[in-house]
Amino acid sequence: MKSESLESRAGKVLSPALSHYTNLEIEKGRGAYLISKDGKKYLDFACGIAVTNLGHCHPKVVAAAVKQSENLIHACAGIVYYEANILLAEKLAEICPAGLNMSFFCQSGAEAVEGAIKLAKYVKNKPGIIAFEGSFHGRTLGALSVTTSKQKYRDRYEPLLPNIFIAPYSKENSLVEVEKILKSNRIAGIIVEPIQGEGGYIIPSKEFLSGLRNLCNKYEALLIFDEVQTGFGRTGKMFASEAFGVYPDVMTVAKSIASGFPLGAVIAKDTIMKQWSPGAHGSTMSGNPVSCAAALATIDVIEKEKLPEYALKMGGYLKAKLDKLKKDHSSIVEVRGMGLMLAVELKDNAAAKKVMEGCLKDGLILISCGTRDQVIRFIPPLIITKEQIDTAVNIFEEALKELS
Repeated sequence: MKSESLESRAGKVLSPALSHYTNLEIEKGRGAYLISKDGKKYLDFACGIAVTNLGHCHPKVVAAAVKQSENLIHACAGIVYYEANILLAEKLAEICPAGLNMSFFCQSGAEAVEGAIKLAKYVKNKPGIIAFEGSFHGRTLGALSVTTSKQKYRDRYEPLLPNIFIAPYSKENSLVEVEKILKSNRIAGIIVEPIQGEGGYIIPSKEFLSGLRNLCNKYEALLIFDEVQTGFGRTGKMFASEAFGVYPDVMTVAKSIASGFPLGAVIAKDTIMKQWSPGAHGSTMSGNPVSCAAALATIDVIEKEKLPEYALKMGGYLKAKLDKLKKDHSSIVEVRGMGLMLAVELKDNAAAKKVMEGCLKDGLILISCGTRDQVIRFIPPLIITKEQIDTAVNIFEEALKELS
């Protein structure tokens, strides 16, 4: 008798609120591949939504997590001090730009955004936050209040946080609109993705980001960069802020920081963070020892193998191939991105869905983004090879041909 599928079993016990890009049933992951229960290998160009920057089950990360698990799994950083937690905070202070040298750990990007919003409000003692059209910062109520990439994320949850102001993202009038809001309201902070992720992999101008920096200085607001998707080498720099030469007061990170172990962080200058009084924020699982050990191993590999530089090189190689496809396929509207954070925008979401389904059938996992899900993301692990990129692009091209 054929055993019941995982999809069928999940339908009986897991909430349908979590939607699925595919119905693949995966048994394990190795490097750039996910391997299904029947042994088929899939090139993973989704990376668990930009999480597995080192590929799946990197041996150094696995070893670090196992070793830490044998010594201490949990004790609560709010009760005792332990090495992994402090070591990671010290390492982040070393690698983060522009004096961002003090961390508050949490479990996810949404939690990190919640913390950053609370930090800005607390330190500045002002109620207002500015966010941007097309932004994505998470699904918890505070993070959702500054998320506008899709209306369905907000439906039936309103009213959300008050005093949230939404401005246009990197458009001709953006800075004018932001300054109007700053002049008329008591604004604690501006939260922005240095490259929009779920909104469609939109790269802003340097002038836009530097303009935000100047406005925050002028009106005494904190500039918060959400680097949850862009951080840890994805864009060709350790952090996207370095690619633009524009630096925030507060930064949120998560996703790839620990290669898939649940971990996030609010990182700020100590002059800001020390104003956050004891007990003003908290978390039982803050700085979990195993997650911190995995993060330390992840950062070590990124640095020793110079993966940001490699991502820039491989990203250039992949983008050139995608640009060539654009010349040959009218269904492609635009190719854009930075490093190994690339996207191909198609004419509509029906086309994107059909292409992704064709790719999946031939062993390539891709996922969508964009306000209408018309954009296909190319976010392979930073260890990807030219041969694997060639294979992926060939599969993608065959799927594109099916559109015509």
